[in-house]
Amino acid sequence: MSKAIESQAKDSSLGMYLSILVVIGSLVVFYLDPLALATTLYKVLVLLVGLVIAGLIFFKTPQGKRLAAFTKETKIELRKVVWPTRDETVKTTGMIMVAVVIVAIFLWIVDAFFSWMVQLLTN
Repeated sequence: MSKAIESQAKDSSLGMYLSILVVIGSLVVFYLDPLALATTLYKVLVLLVGLVIAGLIFFKTPQGKRLAAFTKETKIELRKVVWPTRDETVKTTGMIMVAVVIVAIFLWIVDAFFSWMVQLLTN
């Protein structure tokens, strides 16, 4: 039983290492340009193709399958969220702005008081 788990772990790590190597190889081709590609367009296309291939390899690994399942579950949960209406958003924003102004005035008064006290003590 443990040999099967070991084999599966090696296969998953092999896929991860392969996808990482494809990304590194794509970056090397993009930055070092060993193929002597004429324009930046070709270099970008090679980079994008490499990233797509690495992504396809990654999503075949157990970690990639878990990430895909997590993303799917996240979309399902986001559909359950009750978003505020426009009126609620405007009212809440207004209340926050009023609170910020009140706190700013309070801090200005406290700062002025302490400045006055320091000035009184230093003169």
